[in-house]
Amino acid sequence: MSAIRLQDAIGEIQDCYIAEAHPEYFLAHRRARKWMAVLVAAVIVALGLMACAPMLFSSLAGDDLSFQSSYKGNGIVEIHIENKSDKVLHFQKKLKLERWSEGQEIPAHGEVLFSGTRIPAQSSGTLTIDLSKAYDLEELEKPLHNDSYYLILTNNNFVFGQDWICSVDFAETVLDKNVYPEPVSPADADPELTQQVETDLQDFFIETLLEPGKRAEVIGEYYEACAELIQISGKTVIHPVSPAPYFLYDDPPEGTIFDKNLPEDVQYQLIGIHESSLDSYFFPVGASWEDTAKVFEVVIPQHQADLYRVQGDAIEIGYVMIYDAQQCQIPDAYTLIHGQLIPVSELSSHIVYEDSQYIAYNVTDYFFTDIETHIAAFRTWRTDLFDNEDVQCRIENVYHYLQNGGIKMRLYSE
Repeated sequence: MSAIRLQDAIGEIQDCYIAEAHPEYFLAHRRARKWMAVLVAAVIVALGLMACAPMLFSSLAGDDLSFQSSYKGNGIVEIHIENKSDKVLHFQKKLKLERWSEGQEIPAHGEVLFSGTRIPAQSSGTLTIDLSKAYDLEELEKPLHNDSYYLILTNNNFVFGQDWICSVDFAETVLDKNVYPEPVSPADADPELTQQVETDLQDFFIETLLEPGKRAEVIGEYYEACAELIQISGKTVIHPVSPAPYFLYDDPPEGTIFDKNLPEDVQYQLIGIHESSLDSYFFPVGASWEDTAKVFEVVIPQHQADLYRVQGDAIEIGYVMIYDAQQCQIPDAYTLIHGQLIPVSELSSHIVYEDSQYIAYNVTDYFFTDIETHIAAFRTWRTDLFDNEDVQCRIENVYHYLQNGGIKMRLYSE
């Protein structure tokens, strides 16, 4: 008799003996076995659901999404969302409102209204939320010191699917149109850099594009002038890849401090990146409507209270352009960046990513002469933002970090 069959036989004898001598114990023992079987089955089902969850619910990596909230007053919150993934994001009409200092949900006393909950893949949209019937707006709009509110959004009842956190400042009402007192032109912002622009294009740098009135018309004329310049030059001019592939960049290493007013574990949140065809002054980065750059920015406070949290507006401090690797190998190839015709070979020392398909160059030097000049020009028209020595150091620290090897990019698919 095998060991397994012998063990089974012994078990049957024990059960028979227990059943005769202690029938009440035997019934309890059988019930325990029954419930144990039910429990095991439940565990198996739960594990099966967990294994199937990625197929049942659309999961998204945190790097796929970006959120920018603004409070319009009267309980209306608008959240601009960029969905860089290949999946449709569909928020449920549910949320949780909490304060950072307490970490507990503030109960709603009425219905929260939503619109714009569906954000298609590879696109952006605005989610509008009306809190006026659900919360005490007078209480929410009181200024907070070293604290803030945040919303938790979900696509699956806060279970299995992912939840997303978005900070909201109810004490500051953001109007649809910002009006800044002294709009400046690229030439006013950085006269030295403008002298390096191609002569046929310099007149465009003298005109400010911060006021949107004739912006599209002037930019169209600028692109036409670029095309004419390229044709007359006789040079082989290549353009950045369009549409640009989606890149990620590495977070700063542990111990990196950009701003002493913030904890170490949030320092990386000070750096943002987006794709744009325009620079800080709404001037084209390239030579055609399709040309874009990956733009790095630093979060800067709108108010003094924002100095102690990662919230506010941003200043753009870094530009990366991505090209087709084979085109970069063309002898005597040129590219037109921010009004300057540049030999591609001149960019070889500024490579921040390279593979058989793409080459990415850090082209920040073609957008401003130095960080001090750039900050000073930015401050002349963004007088609505908070400024002190700590903010200045924050901007300079992030800029020098990025320019001294901090821009380490990788393809999203890697």
